[in-house]
Amino acid sequence: MTNRLLVNPGTPQAWEIQLKSGQNRLGRGEQNDFKVNHPSVSGSHCEIVVSSAGVLLKDLGSTNGTYVNRAPVHEALLQAGQHVHLGGVEMLFESGAPGSPVPVAASIAAPAVARISVPRPAASGLRISKAPDEQATPAEAESPPEPPPLPPPVAPIAVGQAFCKFHQKTPARFLCNHCQKYFCDLCVTTRNVGRVMGKFCRACGTECTPVQVNVTRGAGGKGFYARLPGAFIYPFRGAGVLILICATIAFAGLGFMSGGLFGIFAAIVFYGFLFLFMQNIIHTTASDENESLCFPSAGDLGGAAFQLGATILSSFGPAIGLMVARFFDIEIPGEAMIAAVIFGCLYFPMAFLAVAMKDSVLSANPLVVVPAILKMPLEYLVTCILLMAVFGVRKLGNLMSSVAGGVSLSTRDMSVLFISLGVQAAWAFANIYLLTVSMRILGLLYITKKEKFGWFSR
Repeated sequence: MTNRLLVNPGTPQAWEIQLKSGQNRLGRGEQNDFKVNHPSVSGSHCEIVVSSAGVLLKDLGSTNGTYVNRAPVHEALLQAGQHVHLGGVEMLFESGAPGSPVPVAASIAAPAVARISVPRPAASGLRISKAPDEQATPAEAESPPEPPPLPPPVAPIAVGQAFCKFHQKTPARFLCNHCQKYFCDLCVTTRNVGRVMGKFCRACGTECTPVQVNVTRGAGGKGFYARLPGAFIYPFRGAGVLILICATIAFAGLGFMSGGLFGIFAAIVFYGFLFLFMQNIIHTTASDENESLCFPSAGDLGGAAFQLGATILSSFGPAIGLMVARFFDIEIPGEAMIAAVIFGCLYFPMAFLAVAMKDSVLSANPLVVVPAILKMPLEYLVTCILLMAVFGVRKLGNLMSSVAGGVSLSTRDMSVLFISLGVQAAWAFANIYLLTVSMRILGLLYITKKEKFGWFSR
């Protein structure tokens, strides 16, 4: 019997591991019998023992796990045709008698002139005979083999009651075997591995196992309009007031940092934290409407700032371009400028919602944003009107706050000074409150229309 593993099957990078009788060690380290150089593969990842009893696969405590047909295993007997994953590396196990034909597309070791013959079943009730010297036609001799079947989806594991690590009231849908933590759809990333879309842990990169939980919930029949009034109360639920105060202090402290390279770094931190704060409100609302306001977990502030900047640029790009043209004394009609600004105001909320939910700046493209708007035009128009009203109140408050700031710098009366500083502090708090309400409204739009969005497969 010949036993082998076909690494990266069906790709130009395919290569072959011929398993020898006895012990075969696979891993990224040089001490292994077969080196698999991939970041997701451990130094000594697994061991395959070939004996008369069969081919036994053993995981050696790898970081990213060993999978057979996408199910995590510690020890398993391999069968021909099974797919093995070492971390993110796919392999196809083949076993057969020596000299058995090998499909050309499946092996890079096969000569270029190799040909295979695919037998064709005769039709029912008919017998077809060929002369002994009759040769197979070229079409029969060169018929390509059928591609190996896709590995079957992993059946969810029943775990009783389990909830997402970051959204405590949301039922879990995936388990990271490395971190031993449960996650919902929003807290895992999706990648294509071996022609199959897999869910991976954002913390360690390990492929997550789907789970089936048993959680009884009451039916929530409220629509978008019925939930809107609660958006203005949401920031005060639970510890919301304390979080708003902390956020106000944090944003105020970051806003005072300026000057040179340190100022650039402070701006990145400010806008990165701002994006994570807004994204967390949307995620919290989308995962469970009854979950209270909370601080976002620490993340890549630079990447978050880039996502916010790219979303603004994709929405207000035409208006920014017209303003640049005016700066260079190019005549631009006022109507075109107004139209570009209105377009940005209508485009930005959905673009930001898409980027926040999918956690990818590529989601701000029109192929994602425009179809989503057209699926719910009336609700989205109401959302935009509310957001623009909130934005208008914030701009008016900023103007009043700046006037109060000027008074505080010029007055010598302590009572006037304290009043002006109080006005500035109160408005800074109100500014964060209105920002929270805006993101809550976007989250409510998603949670009530998520079937129409169709951004995540269930």
